[in-house]
Amino acid sequence: MDIVTEIIVFLSLGLGAGFLSGLFGIGGGFIRIPIFVYIFPLIGVAHPILMHVAVGTSVALLIPTAIAASIKQHRQGNLDLSFYSTWAIGIFVGVLIGLFLVPYISTRLFQILFVVLVLIVAAYLGLVKDSLVISKNAPKGVIKALISMVIGLASALTGTGGGALTTPALKAFSVPLKKAIGTASATGLVIGLVSTIGFVIHGWNVPDRPHYSFGYVNLVVFFAMLPSIFWGASLGAKINNQLDDRIVKRAFALLMLTVAANVIYKLISGGSH
Repeated sequence: MDIVTEIIVFLSLGLGAGFLSGLFGIGGGFIRIPIFVYIFPLIGVAHPILMHVAVGTSVALLIPTAIAASIKQHRQGNLDLSFYSTWAIGIFVGVLIGLFLVPYISTRLFQILFVVLVLIVAAYLGLVKDSLVISKNAPKGVIKALISMVIGLASALTGTGGGALTTPALKAFSVPLKKAIGTASATGLVIGLVSTIGFVIHGWNVPDRPHYSFGYVNLVVFFAMLPSIFWGASLGAKINNQLDDRIVKRAFALLMLTVAANVIYKLISGGSH
């Protein structure tokens, strides 16, 4: 695949991924990673580092979208900075732990971790009621630190922004939905910044990376998908506002199961398809 074709392909894929992200109101990592798993081998990404490049490129794409979302949430008064300041510390530590583990994780294990996270999110959407409450108070102290660390760790290893875990976790602790979404948006910013630096460092001298890569971050894919992700997300969000929330929730759960099935197929087939 030549460079011009790559740009056209990933510009189109960014539009689709952004649209689905906006439609379902969730981070695009869940959409991007399966796309990357299928397309990256066509642009010369060797199988042993397939998921490393996929996750590294995905977390890099978190940064601009998280910045835009965080600014919007802050202006709307949905981002509680006093709560977020200590929450971000836990996220930061969790991401660092994940980055420490990156050199020791194979593509296969990365895929397994991604599937597990997708199935957890799908199970929550499909089986758990929105009214689930663990506590009547927002998490504090050790509990808050542990929750944020786990979210940071899981997100760093799966290329997702943490929103799919942050929002339901905070809602279960009686944090108002808008505040939970505001915190989730800013969570993606910490994950994106720290994880991207880590994946660049870890992949700096790794052989068999595709051309135009910065560590494990594929720059062609990043710059091709960046504008189209914003365009697609804007369109998807507009359509989302016209649909019934229950229909959107069920459709997303079905999409997550489909994504998990595709990655499981890749695992069973040994990545040869």
